[in-house]
Amino acid sequence: MPRAWLPRLTLGLLAWLGADLVSAAPAGPPAGPPAGLDARHPLHPSDLERKHQGAYFTALPLADHDPNTGFGFGARGYYYENGNRADPLFAYTPYFLRLFLQAYATTGGLQFHWFDVDVPSIDRGPFRFRAQIIFNRNLDEHYFGTGTRTLAPLRYPGTVRRFKRFDDYQRALNQIENGQTRSRYDSYDLLQPAVLVGLERSMLYGILRPLIGVGLSYTRIRDYSGERVSVPGTDARATMGPTRLSEDCIWGSIVGCDGGFNNFLRLGMSLDTRDYEPDPNQGVYVDLAFDYGTHFLGSEYEWGRAMVSPRFYVSPLAELVDLVLAVRLTGQLQTRSTPFFAMKVIPYIDDFHTGLGGVKTLRGYRQDRFVGTLMLLGNAELRWTFAGFDVLDQRIRLMAVPFVDVGGAYDGVTTMDMLPPRRGQGFALRASWNLATIVTTEYGFSDEDDGLYVNFNHQF
Repeated sequence: MPRAWLPRLTLGLLAWLGADLVSAAPAGPPAGPPAGLDARHPLHPSDLERKHQGAYFTALPLADHDPNTGFGFGARGYYYENGNRADPLFAYTPYFLRLFLQAYATTGGLQFHWFDVDVPSIDRGPFRFRAQIIFNRNLDEHYFGTGTRTLAPLRYPGTVRRFKRFDDYQRALNQIENGQTRSRYDSYDLLQPAVLVGLERSMLYGILRPLIGVGLSYTRIRDYSGERVSVPGTDARATMGPTRLSEDCIWGSIVGCDGGFNNFLRLGMSLDTRDYEPDPNQGVYVDLAFDYGTHFLGSEYEWGRAMVSPRFYVSPLAELVDLVLAVRLTGQLQTRSTPFFAMKVIPYIDDFHTGLGGVKTLRGYRQDRFVGTLMLLGNAELRWTFAGFDVLDQRIRLMAVPFVDVGGAYDGVTTMDMLPPRRGQGFALRASWNLATIVTTEYGFSDEDDGLYVNFNHQF
């Protein structure tokens, strides 16, 4: 099919987004809720009572440590505009404007700076605008390979040993023999600025939201093969042997080894009946996203990706206790022409994540531990709000959250029975700050590894 179809499709979708939905809407809105949100659940009365009026700031410091990138320090600050209780939309929108800015850097050279804008209802109308500007520089970006093979026990060339525990595996990599080491066998140096912009339109009285967006990024990759590197846990430096990334690039088993511009068009759709987006008590959220990397947008790669993810929120004992069962399922399929550095992206419409592994997807495994053309993920959490208090007009609620994560990456559907998915589990302590800001400390563990995470927002 000629590429000229893409501009026509884009213009046609924009026209559709702006069109009034007549035939699918009920004859008239029910009494009470504001027009356009009739089918949505309002906030639970207890949450509505706690929702902060007007504008306010929240901010917290960030700190952690990684053996390769050193000690990390930074901060993230949020600005919210909620409006006032007299506004009919007050009980139906998480906020009218949210901005956040994150600055984070480590002693070893990692930088992750992030500016995010979210306007759920432009001028109180049906359109929602989201935009993100991200600068990522990571000296220890993970690459464990792609596809079904990543589910096998860890190993590296030159040994027949297979490692069940990640710590044992890393210690073996850190050994120095004849002046060489493999300490960064699963790492590379990544520089990646990116811009993501999306426009959604509420339809079917607030339940359905089609989306059109674009992603623009440039990726610079530096491989460690043959370089002098520091060896974690020692004061020594040694010459790095071939990395896993260099081996896969030589074999031609992946795309994107030279980096470059990777720009894409995003088309999506979400179905949303949640009562409160940042911290729901009930409802369903399903997002469907299609990404198309194309030369038409200046990309050096042509590829495609489709993702679907339903989420369910239930309060089984709403009259007795503030307890929420939250479940998320995710399935993603992408072409083999997808650059390896983009293959890890999971394009959730509300908050994209990367790879299976880490705080946002499969806790108890390293970030991006499992990546492939087919990725499957299931998460379940039991969120119990057990205490609450107010400090200087700031409303704080504490949550205990046991969780289970299950997921795997595969070369395709036909390889799904070759190796079983991986499982992680753990416990989180979260604080809801004025309802909209969620601060979380989590411990996740698995048969292979464990991790302590400090982050913002629910995982889903």
